[in-house]
Amino acid sequence: MEFTIRPLRETDDVEQPPDWFGSVGEEWVPEYEPKPRSREENRRQLLAWMRGEGPGSCVLVAESGSPPRAVGFAACQLLGEAERGRRYGRIAVIYVTPECRGQGLGHALKDAADNWCRQAGAAYMLAHIPIDNKAMLRVCKLLGYEPWLTTWVRRFD
Repeated sequence: MEFTIRPLRETDDVEQPPDWFGSVGEEWVPEYEPKPRSREENRRQLLAWMRGEGPGSCVLVAESGSPPRAVGFAACQLLGEAERGRRYGRIAVIYVTPECRGQGLGHALKDAADNWCRQAGAAYMLAHIPIDNKAMLRVCKLLGYEPWLTTWVRRFD
């Protein structure tokens, strides 16, 4: 599959990503309960990231076909303290449509988001990935990520 990755623009149709954004997480984490957010809240969040509101952010969209149609996206952020040289990047959300999974698109989106953060001044990237998301763990390893922290959860319900 051939695809291109580029920053989302104000002139783009920003209707598909909010629907995707609403489903992120439920596929990866058993018993995931997303915060109830409306489609409009998802849309506003994506627009804020796209416009770079806050510490610095970017939404990258992956397109395929002719005419091009969106098949995935990644929202990345630049965080930390610039004055102390502690800027780092993180991917807030990444999504690939089910029909395009397993074709290298997640890898390409993550690499593009890493590169955007590096060019924006990040000294390193952090990735928070559910342990069950074997595909993204594999992508991180291929991109040179190393384990740093482990998060454990104890449920009381």
